[in-house]
Amino acid sequence: MIDQKHCPYCRTPAATGCKHLAVAAEGRDFVRRCVELCQGEKQWRGLGEQRRRQRVLTGEWSPEREDYTWLETAFCEQFLKRLTWFGEMQYELRSGPKPNQAGFWVLLWSKDPRQLWWELRDEFERQAQAEQPKRASSPKAAVRSPKTDRRHERALPL
Repeated sequence: MIDQKHCPYCRTPAATGCKHLAVAAEGRDFVRRCVELCQGEKQWRGLGEQRRRQRVLTGEWSPEREDYTWLETAFCEQFLKRLTWFGEMQYELRSGPKPNQAGFWVLLWSKDPRQLWWELRDEFERQAQAEQPKRASSPKAAVRSPKTDRRHERALPL
């Protein structure tokens, strides 16, 4: 273990684990693991699809931006840091028995990980609900039936 991190609450080494370690995952798996642990796959897919549609409609969508939302730092900013039960996120360089098994791991700490996962799922639902009114309140062309006032009607030449 290189640059081993410790729990910000009880100072236990991350490799040992403690009740405050919500998840330890390789960087590329971090977002997927968080979504799995909060059992919010359906909400996550729905929220992603809503945002993608909105960005396509406004011309803001790009593959680079889509990839960015899957980075752990962006995920943390958009979802985790808002949560009451979020503690902190750290990085740890871990080495495996083979050279190709080394990599950066993301450590997510919380005083109560179970509460954190419930709260994350609720956050997905809250943000999905917040996206709904944006679509529903978009201005629509007003369709009005023409009312003819015979007193002001003029004959138009053909």
